Order: sequence, then structure tokens, then C-alpha cells
Amino acid sequence: MTEILHANEPAADARLSRRELIKAGGAISATAAISSSFASQANAAENKMPMSVLGRTGVKVSRLAFGGSWDVEDDVIGTGFDLGINFIDTAESYRDGRSEVRFGEILNAKGATGHSAARKKLWLVSKTHNHAKLENQLPGSLARLQQDYLDVYYMHQVQQPDKAGSAEIKAAAERMKKSGKIRFFGFSCHDGMVVECLNAAADSGFIDVIMFRYDCHYYKRDDLNRAIDRCVKAKIGLVAMKTQVGGMTLPDRYNPFKQRGLSQHSSSIKAVAMDERISSICSEMTNVNMIRENAESVASKLTTAEADAIQEHARLVSHLWCRGCEHLCKPASGSGSQLAIADSLRFLMYHDHYGKKEHARDLYAKLPELERNMIALESANWQAAENACPYNVPLEKLMDRVKERLA
Repeated sequence: MTEILHANEPAADARLSRRELIKAGGAISATAAISSSFASQANAAENKMPMSVLGRTGVKVSRLAFGGSWDVEDDVIGTGFDLGINFIDTAESYRDGRSEVRFGEILNAKGATGHSAARKKLWLVSKTHNHAKLENQLPGSLARLQQDYLDVYYMHQVQQPDKAGSAEIKAAAERMKKSGKIRFFGFSCHDGMVVECLNAAADSGFIDVIMFRYDCHYYKRDDLNRAIDRCVKAKIGLVAMKTQVGGMTLPDRYNPFKQRGLSQHSSSIKAVAMDERISSICSEMTNVNMIRENAESVASKLTTAEADAIQEHARLVSHLWCRGCEHLCKPASGSGSQLAIADSLRFLMYHDHYGKKEHARDLYAKLPELERNMIALESANWQAAENACPYNVPLEKLMDRVKERLA
């Protein structure tokens, strides 16, 4: 369970207005069965899955998207198709390519390949960390997915705003579009430069879709909301991810959701779904119950009790998780370019709050030696780093947990 280090210290960006939040709102068991279920998939009126136009693409996508960073299972995907999900998000790095392979097998089994009618009903996204060699990486993803084209290809985990305005990347995107191997181009953005990256994309003229972190710690950030508005004005399609309040859970005696008999997961999904600027929510859904709950949540309005619980939860945990803005804390720590502070704390979140202990340790072990160097970790000036953190994250204590649980 999460230890509440400073439970009475509300973060500056966590002052959620309940009034404003409320006002904003409004099984298949085998691959062969998936093919059958897709052919007879219920229409939107029957399955009640809300749809939304994804920016300048002009395409209607489901308000809920499959997040593919897990060991994809047939019955879960089949249930999602039955409920009206048409949006698949994967990446070459997810499970070392196994995510793309599994989706490829499922899509091939149900005839959703080439330019078939079944394929045209889907919105398929993949992505790469190798931003300098986008055109070299794309064929591998297409082969694993058994596809001729992607609807969107992302630069994965963009951290430098200049990538969104790069003439070289724009030229590569245009060549891939001209080849017919992608229809649209964009990027995902996890970390502390989200606002800068969104603003750069709004100015770029060639970014079509962005997937970015968006949860209750961000709702009231004026700079982020201005950047989102600029992207909407530029007709960039916006997809939310990491909607679950940093994955943070609390002991029952503190948990405002359990005190009210509510689901933290469902409440968080509802809150993001209320924002009409967001076309879809990308969620990792690993079982049938989760996918059904999420589908119901995106079609439901946030209640007053849920809004209150979100506000209280944000106040309690906002200082306990890293937003990835290590461009502030890393120089202050004296560790220079060595320690991967943001990645380390993200992997710790997977370990402590997502229950992905083995996966978290594996990801940490794959960091370059310099980025997880124990000498640098011990010698870093964590007090200075914490002073530089705008969210009062207890970096020293959390990095000690990294050493204890991941190293």
C-alpha cells in the first residue's frame, strides 16, 4: 500500500472544482469466435459505445481504445469488439513485439487485413521509440500486425518539443503517407514536457493525432488546458492515456472512493470521458470484467460523489508520483545525465500500484548501466532535487524504493 508521506499537503495543480467538473459531464473464448462476433457486431445504438471524430482525420473512433501493452487475450479483445470498440493501440516495444504479433493473429483470423471491409471498420495504431528511423521501423510493425497499412503511426514517448516541428520528421511522415503504409502521423507523450510538446504540435501543421497523459492532477492546469485548446483549434485528434491518477492507491482508511462505495478506476475514466476535447481514452484492459466496466464508464456521467472522491484523492496523492519533468530535478541532483529518474519512478509505479512486479524489474534491468548506477544514486543531492520539483515529490525516499524493489 502507498505510504502517505505528506497527506495534508495539497498540490497546487490538484484543486479540482467539483462544480466545473460536474458541469463538463455529460464473451468470446476463441479466435474463431472473434471472427464470427466481429461479422455480427452490434451497432453503436445497441452496444451504446460512444463515438467521436478524431480531429482532422474525420474518422469516428470509439471513446474507449484497446491499450496493447500486455499479453493480449482473445476473449478480452472479442468482448471489446462486441461492445463497439474499434480502436487498437499497440507498439513495437510492447512485450518485445508480442503485442503486435497477437493483434496480427486476431485481426487475420477475423479477416481484418489488407483493405477489406472488416479492416476499414478498425482504427489501428502502432509506434516506435526510434524517431530517427521511422521509415525503417514501420515495415517490422506492419509485418507483425499482418497489415498493409496503419491508420496512425506514432513517435513513441516524445520528450523533446522540437520533434513535433522537425522538418526531417515531417518529410518522413509525408513519404510514409504517400507510400500508403500510413494514413496519419502523430506521437505519444508521457512525461514532463507535455505542454511544450502539445504547443509545438499545434504550430507544426503536420501532426494529426497525439496521445498524452491526462488525469485529475492535470485538469486544472491552465497551461495544459491552453495547449489542449490550441491542438483542438489546429484539428489535432487527442487521445488520453494514463488516466488512473498515476496508478496510486491508498489504504482503505484513507481511500475516498472506498469510503463512498465507489470505483476509483471507473470514476477516473468517467472524468476524462467528460472532456469533449478528448476523442478517445486508451486503457490497458486485461480481463473481460475490466473492459465491460470501462465501456459502461465512458457512456456514463460523473456523479457528485465521484467528483468529490477524485478531488480528495488528488489532494492526498498528488505529491507521491513523478510527472517525468526530470529536466528540473536531474540537473539539481548533481547526477547529470546519468540517472533515469523519471523512468525509474515510472517502473516503480508499475511495481507498487499496477501489480506488474516482474515486468517493472525487467524494464529497470534494461536501462543502460549509467542510468541505474548505484554510486550515482547514493551520491546524488536529493535535497536539491526535491527543492527543484514543483510537485514536492519525495525523490530520495522513492529512489531508495527503486534500489530496494527494482535493482
